[in-house]
Amino acid sequence: MSTGISQPEISDNLNNYLAELGKWLIRWKIKVNVDKSQAVYFTRKRTTPPPPKLYRKPIPCSNETVYLGVTIDKTLTYKNHITKVRDKFKAAKQKLYPLLGKHSKLSLENKLLTYKSLLRPLITYASPVWGAAAKTHLNKLEGLQNTTVRQITNSPWYLRNQNILKDLNLQTIAQHNLKLAKKFFRKIDSSTNGAIIAIPDYDPASPRKKRRARSQLYR
Repeated sequence: MSTGISQPEISDNLNNYLAELGKWLIRWKIKVNVDKSQAVYFTRKRTTPPPPKLYRKPIPCSNETVYLGVTIDKTLTYKNHITKVRDKFKAAKQKLYPLLGKHSKLSLENKLLTYKSLLRPLITYASPVWGAAAKTHLNKLEGLQNTTVRQITNSPWYLRNQNILKDLNLQTIAQHNLKLAKKFFRKIDSSTNGAIIAIPDYDPASPRKKRRARSQLYR
């Protein structure tokens, strides 16, 4: 990863690093498939610099990449990631319908435990990373929880979602994500890992940093 205030600076730094990396890979007889690699330039600008090179071969550029199960797009909206999360959640929920449906003989307590243990983690996985996404996208995840708890409790249409959550003593997805984010960044701040300490600081309360992960703490 390379950062900088201008495209030429970022490109030069990245290519210099890749040149050294290529030498190291050759020395240790490690082969990297450049065609299966991806380069993503994170920016809201329409123009992007030339693709970086490894082994003097251009690395294909992409508008998004998947890292540890998180889809990261070039503008950091996380729209596609949340869409994938929603699809994965719906598929898992369908498989669990015999346990969570209105005809299930499970107690309400066990239904709620099943949701918290198996379904909610699908929504909140890596949320400290993408929790600063636009509320338009995050509201889609709130909808997943709301429809699920209504199914679990077999609630009539006239009951408000907020009242159902309150009766179940269940946090909204936004509240739960904030709790996870606070815990995560607390660990980051107290870490003694050199790579973590070297991460550049930024003001998360600044409007210009609204898409950075820590900005979700100041919403």
